[in-house]
Amino acid sequence: MQKLVALFLLGGFSLAQPAAGTSPFVDVPPCHWARAALEAIARPDPNLRPQPSALLAENALRQVFEGLKCNDPVWSQRFLRNPSAAFGRSGVRLDGFSLENLQTRLAGNQATLRFSLLAVLDGSPVRRSGEAQLVFGEQGWQVVYASLAALNLPVFPR
Repeated sequence: MQKLVALFLLGGFSLAQPAAGTSPFVDVPPCHWARAALEAIARPDPNLRPQPSALLAENALRQVFEGLKCNDPVWSQRFLRNPSAAFGRSGVRLDGFSLENLQTRLAGNQATLRFSLLAVLDGSPVRRSGEAQLVFGEQGWQVVYASLAALNLPVFPR
């Protein structure tokens, strides 16, 4: 009986192993729109660096706000260039945000993003329109802090 159980378990383990050439992402269906991207991330070329793109520039701006929404200014700082020493210490909570009408202009390693922002600060909605300047470097896109400070929001103290 024990041999039968052992054979059954061994057979089950061998069937559970992915076949050669299949993706390690067993929870991503083969027809999922992001499948190819996930597989590429799983085996990146060590010589490749991110290339400047509008999508990544927009994501950098979004990540600044996501970090503040999660009360994690350290996360936001990864996407900021020259933040104020007072950044992350304002005491004002970003409860939510919406970035709309993103218009991106790339020029080499620099980008300009025009946007409309709806921010919920300590429960009160605030609307702003702005223009963020971004610079692409070793760490990817970073938003120039002064361009966000120009929004005159308490979460971006000068």
